[in-house]
Amino acid sequence: MHLRTASSRGVTLIDTIVGISIMLVIFLGIFAAFELSVDVITNNKARAGAISLADERMEYIRSLSYAAVGTSGGIPSGTIAQSETVALNGVTYMRRTLIEYADDPKDGTGSSDSNGITADYKAVKVDVAWTSRTGTRHITLVTRVSPAAGLETTLAGGTLSISVLNSASSPVSGASVAITNSSAHPAININTFTNSSGAVTLVGATTTGSYAVVVTDPGYSTDQTYNGPPQGPLTVSANTTTTGTFRIDVLSSMTILTLAYGTGAPITAAPFSMHGAKTTSTSPLTYKYNATLGGAGSATTTISNLEYDTYTMSVSSATGYDLAYSCAPQPVSLAAGTAATTTLYLAPHSTNSLAVKVVANSNGALISGASVRLYKTGYDTTQATDSCGQTFFGSLSAGTYSLSVSATGHTTYNTASLSIASTTQVQIPLN
Repeated sequence: MHLRTASSRGVTLIDTIVGISIMLVIFLGIFAAFELSVDVITNNKARAGAISLADERMEYIRSLSYAAVGTSGGIPSGTIAQSETVALNGVTYMRRTLIEYADDPKDGTGSSDSNGITADYKAVKVDVAWTSRTGTRHITLVTRVSPAAGLETTLAGGTLSISVLNSASSPVSGASVAITNSSAHPAININTFTNSSGAVTLVGATTTGSYAVVVTDPGYSTDQTYNGPPQGPLTVSANTTTTGTFRIDVLSSMTILTLAYGTGAPITAAPFSMHGAKTTSTSPLTYKYNATLGGAGSATTTISNLEYDTYTMSVSSATGYDLAYSCAPQPVSLAAGTAATTTLYLAPHSTNSLAVKVVANSNGALISGASVRLYKTGYDTTQATDSCGQTFFGSLSAGTYSLSVSATGHTTYNTASLSIASTTQVQIPLN
């Protein structure tokens, strides 16, 4: 009797758990369906509003004369805002209007145009965007506006062509391009995006003043014009095409360790300088990236959002240290979208020192375990290169030394005229 009662209770508990589980699944399904239906209704309402705003802008553009069709600060110029925030039925929209001259390929393009007029008509694009639960949504309408009676009009300006490439010289589509010319009348201030070929082409650009360009993309580096070489502002001449090429790519990061030469102990109080090879000016020489890092109580420094470039690090003798060598050897090439680590090995500062890097002459590969002998009267020291193909001689006296470098499978390098003064660095290629 006792066993039957226990069995009966057990069955009842299992039935209850199963019933609750089934009810839970049913209610979750109903809730998901309800949530989906609300989402569909909300998006349909927002989409209807976006279509209405896009149609409204298109109808207004159609009501204008051909000469009046343009955007404020754009090419062609007009009174229509390039971008504006509009609230409708409780939804906030971003309405962007792009109007530009187009060169129809039917009569040839550019210098091959049969009548020499590249501004054949005006291309209009109205994009209305809003934010939904699933992300940003868009409604886009496009049209063309032709001159009266189809007659093309000669423009007084030229063509400005912007090309955006990545580090592999492939086009970057959808990159943000800001173009300004404060000397033009009216002033030009355009914010647009590259097409699938990574290009922005502005036909009818005024020849007055010069154009400043800034190119970027979320998660990418930034490239732009500067006040002078290597990439100064762009100027446009009548009936010609001016091309500016800009390069951006996915940002990277680099971690730099400062360790003691010989022991590998962390050094936390030695700041170092780091600069890239890209410049914003050649006179005076100004690096795009140039910073003093480290020395803040940690032997590890991580730099995020770093542009692809070739970077060089140095240590001032005022810190009490010399840079014996780095691993990987400098300059360090940082590829786009990567995370790199470089170790700086520091030695106590000495007035005269020698850093030796040994590589294969055939391909530049680092040679580890090479025997490096530095000697002169009263001094004779032999050291082996480490895994990065480098070794360091500190606390030297200035003068002329002999150097002998050998490695298995390579011919021996010898010189009796190595001059050492201050901080000396040499690279030895072995055949």
